[in-house]
Amino acid sequence: MVLLPGRGESAEIFENLAFRLALDGYQVTFLDHGQDTVLALGEAREPDLPFVLLGSDSGALRALVGAASPAVRPDALILVDLPLLHRPVAGEHPGEPIPRSLPDLPILLLHGEDDPVTPFPLVRMATRTARRARLAALPGGRGVLSGSGRRAAGAHILLFLEGLRTPRLASAARSA
Repeated sequence: MVLLPGRGESAEIFENLAFRLALDGYQVTFLDHGQDTVLALGEAREPDLPFVLLGSDSGALRALVGAASPAVRPDALILVDLPLLHRPVAGEHPGEPIPRSLPDLPILLLHGEDDPVTPFPLVRMATRTARRARLAALPGGRGVLSGSGRRAAGAHILLFLEGLRTPRLASAARSA
């Protein structure tokens, strides 16, 4: 799994989640801002293991751009605090055009019920055409990985990853 931070986020926000994932045997890489996303993502892939991008805030947009790249081809995405897809995000440009819709991959979206930046109903609308996307509403607003819903966020992520490990779901993710 590769963790992609968003605006103003640092490795500390992901620390508890990364530790929890490592305890369950997942290999976690943190890809900071300013690194060449496509190149670094290609190097982070491990043969015969599900390759998952987890992006938070504008990092979720970076994950979408990576998913659209033929050089990256993730098996699944986890999008946390996804900003609106049709607006610029605080002047931060991901470097490539942002896809207008979610890709046909297993996707877990984690979003705060009271998010003031991207209201929950708008994120729900973005998932309507993505048949393999699951949306989980978490308590609070923006910053679900560090807010009151952080433990629930971790539980959702682990359940999603375990689902990718089952042979039926993993083969479906690879053939997509």
